[in-house]
Amino acid sequence: MAATRAQKMRLGIFLVITTAIVIATLIYLVGASILEVRDPYIVVLQGGSAGLEIGSQVRFNDIVVGRVEHVRLDPEDPGQVIISISLEHGTPVTEDTIAVPEMANITGTKRLAMRGGDKNSKRLNPGDTIKSSTDDLSMLATKVVNIANKLEHILENLVTVTNPENMNKIEQVIGEVESITSNINTMISDNQENFNAIISDARNVIAKADSSMDKITHMLATTESAIQTVASPHNVKQIATILDTAHTLVTNVTSRTSDEELGQTIQSANRLVADTNVTVLRLRTDLQRVMRELETSVENINEFTQILVENPSVLISGRNEKERRLP
Repeated sequence: MAATRAQKMRLGIFLVITTAIVIATLIYLVGASILEVRDPYIVVLQGGSAGLEIGSQVRFNDIVVGRVEHVRLDPEDPGQVIISISLEHGTPVTEDTIAVPEMANITGTKRLAMRGGDKNSKRLNPGDTIKSSTDDLSMLATKVVNIANKLEHILENLVTVTNPENMNKIEQVIGEVESITSNINTMISDNQENFNAIISDARNVIAKADSSMDKITHMLATTESAIQTVASPHNVKQIATILDTAHTLVTNVTSRTSDEELGQTIQSANRLVADTNVTVLRLRTDLQRVMRELETSVENINEFTQILVENPSVLISGRNEKERRLP
């Protein structure tokens, strides 16, 4: 049955009205968001986005005031995440406002909550960066994840170390260490008497060296005392008296003898003086040589004693250093 003209008109009017309603609804829904004026801000989070995604809610004092528009890494610091948000125009964001990621519900959905802000604080301009923080729960979750990752890495390493091939190598190393330890213990046990004898000999040598040092010290003290005794003022005075007496005797002899006898006497005295000088020089040279040898001996014994005290094993192995050349 063909439609009448009136039916067609009613159908056309219905379609026009329906289309107009749909278009108006779309304009209301889409146009409102397009034409709405919003203020953009930046939030920088350390260590990750804390689960925030594009479209996540932004609340200010538990009131929805915006949404997350974009999430990206900081190109200069991969440890930071830059969150771009848009808020309703005129939202009172101040310098002391803090943005904190938090859980929206028990399903784990995250949202960005802004807290604080004093009315006397300076307002932030759109495009500025809002201070951020991390709530205790997010920090705990991040730490738990980090700990879990570290434990997983440790378990992987443990599995790698405890594989059959590595376990065989470890057992071989342990066996070799036990064998070396056993050999060292056996060697020490077999040579314990030798070690004790070496230590005893070293102690005896040190004791003898100390005794020799005491004797040499006593000898030097005696020699020094003798020299001081000879050079004492009393002995010098006696020597001067003897010389004066000899001079007087020579004078008397000269006055009582002839020139010929005097010449012979003088020649004999000169020979006696010369012989005496030679003897004195020899005695002085011998005394100086003996003193030098005593000093050298004392130095050598001191050095030998110091070596034995510092390293008694030198009696066995000897010294690698060049011996000091004696003067």
